[in-house]
Amino acid sequence: MRNDRTIQNPVTGQRVVFVETASDSRGARTVLDVDTTPGGGVLMHQHADHEEWIDVLEGEIEVTMDGVTRRAGAGEHIVIAAGAVHSWRNPTPDRLLRFRGTMTPGHPGFETVLRVSFGLGRDGGLRASGMPRRFVDLALLTDWDPSLLAIGPRRLLGPLMRWSARRARARGHAAELLRHYGSADSS
Repeated sequence: MRNDRTIQNPVTGQRVVFVETASDSRGARTVLDVDTTPGGGVLMHQHADHEEWIDVLEGEIEVTMDGVTRRAGAGEHIVIAAGAVHSWRNPTPDRLLRFRGTMTPGHPGFETVLRVSFGLGRDGGLRASGMPRRFVDLALLTDWDPSLLAIGPRRLLGPLMRWSARRARARGHAAELLRHYGSADSS
């Protein structure tokens, strides 16, 4: 099991430092320092159970939330309510984006998704879009954080993904990913 505080994803151009995990805070929060290269970011998603507070430390962030796009620079913050459909990216062509993200309450499944997806990125298991190459890996990621299934066509694939995740657990694939990249908390 890897439990490094700093993880990197060469596919998405992100580096994350776990400042405080859900385990550290007894479930109160997850705190991350996130660095994203120009153009990097995340696809549209939502967090069903936690609020996300983004404090921009350096550069600029562009957040699209519920269809509205907003930019924030160093010293500014954006709050994303639980359930809000959102994406974010570094809109600049030449500057690093650095922000502190605080999720309240903490979410060990979200932390596991980051660890495993970043690990897959390092090992060639992600497409250029940041999505897993293997359906079974995507199924496990959405099993660890079901809110990732809440929007778009992924929602329609929910029953198949849940079945695939159960099958992957039974065959030992989930345990293998957790041993290699993740945390025992979300097995």
